[in-house]
Amino acid sequence: MPLQNRVDPFGNLTTVSSRGEFLGNRGILHDESRKIVKPWAHKNWVICELSFKGIKRELFSPGSYSELFFLDEATALSAGNKKSGHS
Repeated sequence: MPLQNRVDPFGNLTTVSSRGEFLGNRGILHDESRKIVKPWAHKNWVICELSFKGIKRELFSPGSYSELFFLDEATALSAGNKKSGHS
C-alpha cells in the first residue's frame, strides 16, 4: 500500500502509487506505524533529486525524516518549494 507521501501542487500530502521525479521533506511527519501525524515539522520545504551517489533509503524509517515525492518540478515549485541541486 502506498504511503501518504505524495505532494500535490497545493502542498497537500496524498496517497497515490506514482513515485514522482523529485524528493522533498519537511522533517519527521510520521509515527512508528508509518502514518502521517502532522503536516510539517518545520515550515521550510526542500526539493532534491531522487538519485544521489547510489544511496538507498528506507521510506519513513524510525527517527528519520519523512520522504515526500513530487510528480515533477512544476508540482514541487507550485507547492512552495525551493530547488536544491547536487553536484
